[in-house]
Amino acid sequence: MASFDIVLRTQGSLHPGSSPTEFVSEYAGLIRSTDDETGVVTNVGRVAARRVHAERACDAGEWLYDVCDAHSAELHDLHGLVYEPDGYDFKAPLVRRFETTGCDLLVLDYVILSPKWRGLRLGLLAVRKLVDLIGGGCGFVVSELAPLLAEGYEALRVPATWLPPLPSDEVIRDATVRLRRYYRRMGFRRLGRTRYYALPLNQVTPTAEELLQPEL
Repeated sequence: MASFDIVLRTQGSLHPGSSPTEFVSEYAGLIRSTDDETGVVTNVGRVAARRVHAERACDAGEWLYDVCDAHSAELHDLHGLVYEPDGYDFKAPLVRRFETTGCDLLVLDYVILSPKWRGLRLGLLAVRKLVDLIGGGCGFVVSELAPLLAEGYEALRVPATWLPPLPSDEVIRDATVRLRRYYRRMGFRRLGRTRYYALPLNQVTPTAEELLQPEL
């Protein structure tokens, strides 16, 4: 038997006002397995996320557009998708649809697992714990739910044994459908016709026990 946990790390500058990007926190994490008999710890997966601190940016008088634009092209795009152009609040249609509160945004970049440990719902459990640990005060978790292809694994320098075979377009489509259905178990819903899915954090998310229940 084995037990699993997640270990997160982040860092931040001690020099206030150094850059608009100080209002974006980055988190990198390991999903670990500990053998209950031997105590041997094995890294079985990785996670990464970013939090946009819209409320802190507002208090500091830093335009949220500048914060996202200075950080990355993806946050620039997400700002245009979910935030009011000249403010710090989520767009009114999103607030009405999801009945969300808060103005911070948690962006789930990826969850990857060693092939040996797939099929155990460790990915959902890791996302569930990630939200518990760093999602407080956020209105949404947003993620582009798509399979990570070989070049993505290589960019992250994961072990070679984790690399997937080169899939066909049909295999990628099927994997994308399964992945999105998988994350809908936790409450993720598509943002319009975009490639992003959102989990409003004002709702009660399924417990770890519920996520482990078989699909009906």
